[in-house]
Amino acid sequence: MVWPLLPLVLEGLLRPSLAASAAVAALLGVKGSLLWPLGAPATLIGIGLLVRARRAALGPATVAASRCSCKDHEERVKAAAEAAQQPGPLRMFKATASNTFRPQQIATRKRSAGRLDLSRFVHVLEINTEELWCDIEASATFETFAAEALAAGTVPLVIPELRSITVGGAVVGIGLESSSFRYGFFHDGLIEADILLASGEVVTARPTGEHAELFRAIPNSLGSFGYLLRLRMKVRRAQPYVRFEKVWFSSPEALVKGCEVASGDAANDFVDAVALGEQGGMVMTAKFVAEVPAGQAAKTYGFWPQFYPSIVHEGVEYMSTTDYIWRWDADWFWCTQIFPGLTMWWVRFLCGPDTLRSNNYKIFNDAMISHVAEPLGRNKNEELIVQDIEIPLERSAEWIREFLKVVPSIRMGKIKLTRPGLPEAVPIWLCPITGTDSPLMPMKPGKLYINFGFWDSLTGPETEGGMKTGRINRALEALCAKMDGKKTLYSAAYFTEEEFHAQYNGDLYRKIKAQYDPHGRIRGWYERLMRA
Repeated sequence: MVWPLLPLVLEGLLRPSLAASAAVAALLGVKGSLLWPLGAPATLIGIGLLVRARRAALGPATVAASRCSCKDHEERVKAAAEAAQQPGPLRMFKATASNTFRPQQIATRKRSAGRLDLSRFVHVLEINTEELWCDIEASATFETFAAEALAAGTVPLVIPELRSITVGGAVVGIGLESSSFRYGFFHDGLIEADILLASGEVVTARPTGEHAELFRAIPNSLGSFGYLLRLRMKVRRAQPYVRFEKVWFSSPEALVKGCEVASGDAANDFVDAVALGEQGGMVMTAKFVAEVPAGQAAKTYGFWPQFYPSIVHEGVEYMSTTDYIWRWDADWFWCTQIFPGLTMWWVRFLCGPDTLRSNNYKIFNDAMISHVAEPLGRNKNEELIVQDIEIPLERSAEWIREFLKVVPSIRMGKIKLTRPGLPEAVPIWLCPITGTDSPLMPMKPGKLYINFGFWDSLTGPETEGGMKTGRINRALEALCAKMDGKKTLYSAAYFTEEEFHAQYNGDLYRKIKAQYDPHGRIRGWYERLMRA
């Protein structure tokens, strides 16, 4: 049962709580009480209830930032530039939960000692509602960006689906969502960027001018040229609500065609879909509206009911734009299925609505891996398949069928979803996206792709050796190359360095790296991806 462990981990109370529960059980045992076996669980439950009450009284532990003055920002820039001029390797620290999924890096992510602290670069600086752009600090989360933009009647062109993803991370590490069929990746809305170089110099990169080549190479560089401090991003006008529609298609071919048609409809502001194995899937579209029609009410998902179980039912409903943007966050898409009990309303109540956030799940999951699963060898034969892969539209139906052969999640995975009247199936997220012209994410610019998102934990004969052998992940990388796909780089990878540079334009990378970080103070691209 995930409760009370989840809130105890988040509050930093797990170890003292376990110690206290063990002490109570021991004391009851010494006294000869027949209730001693109940001492430990009863103590944990009691502490969990106290933590729940305390958090309800104090309010959310995670609070979005807001705006700051340009003067405050300039002072932070000056301090960061001075700190970066200290000798030795340069590596940044930010306080937000990591949204990368590389198990070998869990232990090093939280270290702040000796690192360049950019954790205060979290604010919106300005939103220009006439020219439609926003100046924002690079460590700001999309929760901050979306809230401030919506307050000004706008939204970012693309808003990745998890609240704690940072805007800088979505540029150097790729970000997309259901508006990507029209606007591409998040970085395709970048107008200019202030970047702190390894030398301590801060330069402004734009599509033209002295640093134009650096500007083009920033997306998907994983922060290996320098550290973003300020971004100027395009925004668009928004309405307070969306009309949300779900339509079922009964085969992979029909589903992909449905995505294509929806992406070509100028009336749609958002398009994504979910495949249920080879059974077909649901195409979901949303359009901005000024108000909810009379006689209807806006639907609210999150604490209860959960969003993802609703996607197996066709229909039309209305949501606030904010609720639509974060529809996937409260259940990490559907990945809360890996946490026992978190699909039950009373467990969600005990955890508290403010606990039900993707960044909290990531913190908890990392803690369980590093402090429980790995030390006890519980995950030595477990393989995490956490991947987003872009596939050309014309090969997307074929990809679904081939993917399911390579990734036998229906037999050995934890994540399932069932549409009434059909067998249990494996869910796969589909997000139509326009190909980018960014050279370190080589695609055909303007061409329609489908991003396939798949996240599960598999244990079976094919996963012997777990993440160290990575048999299924390796097979998936091979299938991606075979089908002219492109894998995003936020998760585990098994490329050799030669394979990686061949697939992601390594020649250009080396040229830019030599120009802007000739002494290699900042970790290199491949090292950033593959090592701790």
